[in-house]
Amino acid sequence: MIRLNIWLTLPSGEVVKAGELAVADPDARGALEGQFRYVPEYLEHPRAFPLDPLRLPLSAEPFNADRPRAGVHGVFEDSLPDDWGRRLLIRRYNLGRSEQRVPQLLSLLGNQGLGALSYRESDDGPDLKIAGVSSRHLQELALQVEKFEQEPAVTADDELSLLFQAGSSPGGARPKALVEDEKGSYLAKFASAKDHLDVVSLEAAAMELGRRAGIETAETRLLPLGSRKCLLVKRFDINEAGGRNHLISMQSLLKADGYYNAGYWDMAEVIKHVSTQPGQDLHRLYRQMVFNVMIGNTDDHLKNFLMLHNDTGWRLSPAFDLVPNISFNREHVLRIGLDNRPPDLDTLLEEAKHFGIKRRQQAMDMVREVHEAASEWPAIFTANKVPAKDTESIGRDISQRLEKSGYTGWTGDGVRGI
Repeated sequence: MIRLNIWLTLPSGEVVKAGELAVADPDARGALEGQFRYVPEYLEHPRAFPLDPLRLPLSAEPFNADRPRAGVHGVFEDSLPDDWGRRLLIRRYNLGRSEQRVPQLLSLLGNQGLGALSYRESDDGPDLKIAGVSSRHLQELALQVEKFEQEPAVTADDELSLLFQAGSSPGGARPKALVEDEKGSYLAKFASAKDHLDVVSLEAAAMELGRRAGIETAETRLLPLGSRKCLLVKRFDINEAGGRNHLISMQSLLKADGYYNAGYWDMAEVIKHVSTQPGQDLHRLYRQMVFNVMIGNTDDHLKNFLMLHNDTGWRLSPAFDLVPNISFNREHVLRIGLDNRPPDLDTLLEEAKHFGIKRRQQAMDMVREVHEAASEWPAIFTANKVPAKDTESIGRDISQRLEKSGYTGWTGDGVRGI
């Protein structure tokens, strides 16, 4: 049996105990039974809010875990890293197979996760004053990333100490680390030894194109590190006052596991039920969907979409992972319309009604704005130093998508075009 106290850092910086998590030992099939309950002092707190607005309402009753393989609710598993960060966590603490279950990983993660939640086996509150890794060490971090990717078995732990300190939390399969400087806290994204393209520069360019297309994105900076480079993405879970904003993924809100069959429609329905400003957030999601189609961001999985809770309530988070079609996939992860294939303009316009956009002309205007911004990709690729060979291959893909999604239907004067 593992028991964890769950602490929440509010946007004001106040740290409160929110609840308790108890997970039994695994059964013969490896399944875990777990329960979460809010503590009375949290339920009485004037700023208390549900950690999961759909499955964990404010109540004194215990909640059985909805993920039997994990033993916890999805909102807590959201604190953990995925492939890259989880491998670091396992290596840092030299964990065997039986020690790599979600509750054990949460106890080791402690207060080093993204978002506002911290996990402690003891009754002591988390020490949030632990200093992160300074951005001065980015070049050293990049070297340790290469060592961990290329020679994990022969690289000593002391040669990875900085990476262990900075890299245990971020999710996803690509190398990342958490760093900070005098201006704030960042997610640093590095190149991978497996890359055949300059993914760092391509993501920097895509984030800039997204801003030009009217998408609210996290602030980014592309930094040279000698012969290497990294992309700094400003963290939006930490506010200027030093408080935290709670996060929950769309994957957890939709209770989608494994090989799920979900679409942008499904996220729109969540926003209608959860957001304090659903009209604005639905329009933001529609614009991001259109942008993902036009630049070929086919890796649009549900963990790349978050709901963020701050002093105003639940809102769709800024976009933070916009990347062109670096894997040259034929389909999107999420459905757009009836399937996962890249849609044409008619499909995009038909989809608009699910996002509260009732007038076809309004949808046309939004699509046109995104199309015009995305069409600036050659200049933005150049400004972000995307290599010529990558510009040619990715640019060809984007051009084909722009043509398909932006040149069909009829204008008022009978001329074919958007």
